[in-house]
Amino acid sequence: MYNIFLKSSIIIVLLLFGNTGFSQDDFYSKLTKKADITFTTNEFFKALNMYKSLYKESKNKDEKNYISFRIAECYRNINQTKKAEGAYLKVITKNYNNPLIYYYYADMLRRNEKYAEAAAQFEEYLKKVPGDEHAKIAKTSCAMSAEWIESPTRYVIENRRELNSKESDFAPAYATNDYLNIYFTSTRPGVYGEKINPVTGQIFSDIFETALDKKGSWSKPVPLNDTINSPNDDGTPAITDNYNSMYFTRCKIVRGIKLGCQILKAKREAGEDWLNYEIVQIAGDSITVGHPSVSKDGLSMYFVSNMAGGFGENDIYVMTRKSKSKSFANPVNLGMEINTSGDEMYPFIRENGILYFSSNGHPGMGGLDIFKATKNEDNEWVIENMRYPLNSSEDDFGIIYKGNHEEGLFCSSRKGGRGKDDIYSFILSPMEFVLQGVIKDENTDLPIKGARIRIVGSDGTDLDITTLDDGTFRYKLNQHTDYIYLAKKEGYLNGKGRITTAELADSKTFKDEIRLASIANPVEVENILYDFGKWELRPEAKKELNGLVDILKANPNITIELSSHTDMVGDSISNIILSQKRAQSVVDYLVEKSIVKDRLEAKGYGKNMPKVINGRMAKAGIFREGNILTEDFINKLATPELKEQANQINRRTEFKVLTTNFIPDVDDE
Repeated sequence: MYNIFLKSSIIIVLLLFGNTGFSQDDFYSKLTKKADITFTTNEFFKALNMYKSLYKESKNKDEKNYISFRIAECYRNINQTKKAEGAYLKVITKNYNNPLIYYYYADMLRRNEKYAEAAAQFEEYLKKVPGDEHAKIAKTSCAMSAEWIESPTRYVIENRRELNSKESDFAPAYATNDYLNIYFTSTRPGVYGEKINPVTGQIFSDIFETALDKKGSWSKPVPLNDTINSPNDDGTPAITDNYNSMYFTRCKIVRGIKLGCQILKAKREAGEDWLNYEIVQIAGDSITVGHPSVSKDGLSMYFVSNMAGGFGENDIYVMTRKSKSKSFANPVNLGMEINTSGDEMYPFIRENGILYFSSNGHPGMGGLDIFKATKNEDNEWVIENMRYPLNSSEDDFGIIYKGNHEEGLFCSSRKGGRGKDDIYSFILSPMEFVLQGVIKDENTDLPIKGARIRIVGSDGTDLDITTLDDGTFRYKLNQHTDYIYLAKKEGYLNGKGRITTAELADSKTFKDEIRLASIANPVEVENILYDFGKWELRPEAKKELNGLVDILKANPNITIELSSHTDMVGDSISNIILSQKRAQSVVDYLVEKSIVKDRLEAKGYGKNMPKVINGRMAKAGIFREGNILTEDFINKLATPELKEQANQINRRTEFKVLTTNFIPDVDDE
C-alpha cells in the first residue's frame, strides 16, 4: 500500500529509483526475497525489521551490502533522516556499486541541515551521473538554503503545541467560516485504537476535530465518527464553502497487494454529524489519488495522483465542472511548470486563485518545501519558494490560509517539534524598514558619542537624532520614501548618506558606518594611484575622488589643501615637481565636478612629509601606531617587501581643512 497522504512514506523520486545493483537471480536467500516483496509493496517499516534480522544472519558479503542498502532505503522512506544518513554512509564505505547511494546520502545530509557536506556529496554523485538535472538543482539549493536562513522572510511561525502529539499531526482544514474549528489528520490513537501501519510504523491515521475557545486555546482534539474514520488510513480533509460537504483520502491495506488511495466525499445536514460518504470516481483501485482541495466556488478540485502520464512519482491534477450539481470532468495534469520528476503534494487552492503546494522536485531547502503558484499574463504558472522560516531542511507541507488574511496553518517535521509531524501557525508581520548605523572617527576608528544625524525624507520627514555612547543610531523608515541623512559633530567634517524604500517589496535594515574626519588632521584619499613618473589621473582614481566631491558638497563652508606625497625613492626636487603636478591634477578634476576653484589649493610635498601611522592603519597593517615612515626608518626595515609596503603608504594624496568660513555664492555648488 502506498499511503499518499502520510507524508513520511512518499519521499520517493521516480527519476532516481533506478537499478539497485541486483537482479532477481542475485538474491541470496528466500528470506531476503521475502523482505524485498514486503519492500516493493511499500511496507517499509515492516521490511526494515526483516532486513535488520537478515543482516545479522547473512554470511555472504555481497548480500550483506545489498541488505545494508535496503536498510538505508527503509530509513529514508519512513523519514528517519539521521538514521538514513548513517546507513547510506555505511553503504558508501563498503563500496556498494550503485551511484544512487551518493545522491541519497547527500539528500539526507541536506535534510539534516549539513548543507556544505551535502553539496560536496551531490558533486560526487554528479561525477558518476553527470546528466542528472535533479541532482544539479539539489546541489544549487544547498547554497541557496543557507542564504535564506541568513535572510528570513517576515513570516512568524509558532508550534501549536495544544494540537500536536508525539505522533504525526498534519493536513489541517478550517471546518467553519469563522475559522474557530479545524479538522486535521493524526496518527495518535483514534476510533480504532493503536493498530500499526506496516508502511510507516505509526498508528493508522484518523481525522480529528478541535475548537478554539474564547481565550484563544484549542480544545482537546477528538476523532470524527466512524463514518469518516475507518480501520484504514483516513485523512487530508477538504471542506467545501457551505461546510456541509467534505472530501478526504482513504488508503486501504491488503497484505502483499499494492493498492491505491481514494478520495471520498462525505455529506451532512446543517448542524448534524457526518452520516454517509461516496467514492469520487477518478481512477482504478491500483491508482493512488488523494490530497483534495476544492475551490471556493466548488467548481474545481485539485488533487494528487501517481496515475500514468505524469511527470514524476506524484503529480498535481485538477478536475472542473460547470455547476455544483454536475460531476467533475476528467482530470487534467497541471503540467511541467508545477509538476517535476519528484513529488508534488498537498495542493491548496486559495480564495484569490493562488495555488500552494509542496514539492521535493523544485529548488528547495530539503525534503518537501512549500511553494506558491500564480498565473501570469500568458496564463502560465509562476512558481515561488516560500523560503525560510515557512520552509526548513525537513518536510514542510499542508499549508492553509484564513481566507484572504495573511495567516493560517501549515505542517512540518522540523527539529524542535513535539512529534514526528507538527502543526504550526503562521502570520505575515508588517514590512519594516530601518536605518541602523554607527559614527566613527576616521583616524582613531573610535565611536563618536553625541553626533547628530539629520534625516530628511521625500514624505516630509525632517528630524535630528543623536548617537548613543557607542556611536550607534537607529531610525525606523517609512515605505515608498527617499531619504538623505547628514552626520555632524563639532570639530569634524560632515558625513552624508542616501537611501530609498521606494522599490522594496520586503523588510530591510540599511546598515551604514559613517566615518567623520577631524578638521585638525589631514585626511587621506585612498587609491589615488598614478603610472610611474606621471601625474594624469587613472580611471579608478577618478572614482575615488567622487567621494571627495560628496564631502565638499556636504561641507560647503570649508576650503581645503590638496597635497600629494611621493615615496622615498629619487631626489627631492624631482619628487616635489612630480607631486605638485599630481596635486594639481586632483584640483582640476574637482573643478570639473563643479567644486569652486577658490575652495581648493594644490600643494606638492614630494618626500618631505613622511606618513605617521595612525590607530586605524596600525590595526590593518604591520606598522605600529606612531611610526613615522622616514627614509631612515624605511632603510632599516628587514626585507625588500617591508620597504616597498612603507613606500607604498608614503605614496598618497591627502586633504586638510584650511578654513571653515567660506561663503559660497548663491549660484555655487
